[in-house]
Amino acid sequence: MRAQHKKQALERFDVRLRLQIYREFVSRGRAPAATDLSRQLYCSPRTVRAGLERLAGNHVIALEAGAGEILRAAPFWATPTAFQVESGRKNWWASCIWDALGIPAMLGRDVRILTSCGCCGEALTPAVRGGKVQKIRAVIHFAVPARRWYEDLVFT
Repeated sequence: MRAQHKKQALERFDVRLRLQIYREFVSRGRAPAATDLSRQLYCSPRTVRAGLERLAGNHVIALEAGAGEILRAAPFWATPTAFQVESGRKNWWASCIWDALGIPAMLGRDVRILTSCGCCGEALTPAVRGGKVQKIRAVIHFAVPARRWYEDLVFT
């Protein structure tokens, strides 16, 4: 019985942790540091680190190699990439066009995506208005099948 209660408590904490991570990405456009999460959730850094490891182990988030800080909470990316998503005065980073299109879907916002053609470098600015991708002359190409994305998120 005791093990079941502990498991339920960990699951509840992981949900709170995940929601706080997304709140920070949405409101600030960046990943929260583990120390910030510890303060925001009124718990020890060790508790947060263990929760981050569990979330990463379940592919809910991705952590920076060696640093243990958040790199990705789909569709958000923690560091500048070739896919910047703008909505009004807010902006976020995405790891790929798939995630860049996931941001307006998740937030229900109109956005403009600042990126470029992977082949020739030509600037591209796809837009999403009213939940629909606006017409643009471009082709989206996925070099890695989705089932293999977690093998190397940085490359993918």
